[in-house]
Amino acid sequence: MTAKGRDRLGSVLLLAFVATLWAQRDYITKFGGLFPDIVMEIMTALLVLALVLSFTRYAAIKEPEGGPKKGEPVKWVPMTVVGVVLLAWTVFLQTLGFALSGVLGFAGICWYLGGCPWDWKEITKAVAVALAITYLLIFLFETLLEVPLPAGTIFG
Repeated sequence: MTAKGRDRLGSVLLLAFVATLWAQRDYITKFGGLFPDIVMEIMTALLVLALVLSFTRYAAIKEPEGGPKKGEPVKWVPMTVVGVVLLAWTVFLQTLGFALSGVLGFAGICWYLGGCPWDWKEITKAVAVALAITYLLIFLFETLLEVPLPAGTIFG
C-alpha cells in the first residue's frame, strides 16, 4: 500500500471513529461535553484536511526516498497486541472503572512496548508510569474540567 493509500485509509477510519463517538454523546454535566466536542470538531477538520490533501501533491505522508523497501515485512504483531489491549480496555471500562482499567491498560502497553521484560524493576516502572498517567488524567478531567469519569460497577 502506498503512503497516500495509508493516509486515505487512516483518515476515513478515523472519521468513522469520530462519527461513532459523536453519535454516542451523552453528557451528564452542563459543560461536560464542551471539551470532547471541541476535540472531535478539531479532529474532524484535521482529518478532512488530510484526506483532501492526500489527493493533491501536498500529501501529509510522503513516500520514503527510493520508494517502499521491497521484502521488508510489516510488523503486524505489535499493532495487533496494542489494539487488543485497547479493545479490552474499552470493553472493561464500564465494569472496572477508569482508574483500574486505565492503570491496567497503560501498564500493559508500557510493558509490551518496552520489550516484555519479566524483570520486576521494568514491571514496576511500567506500573508507576501507568499510575502517574492515569491519575494525571483523572485529576485533569474530574477536577479541572469537571467531567466525571466512569467509576465502574465493581467499585462504583
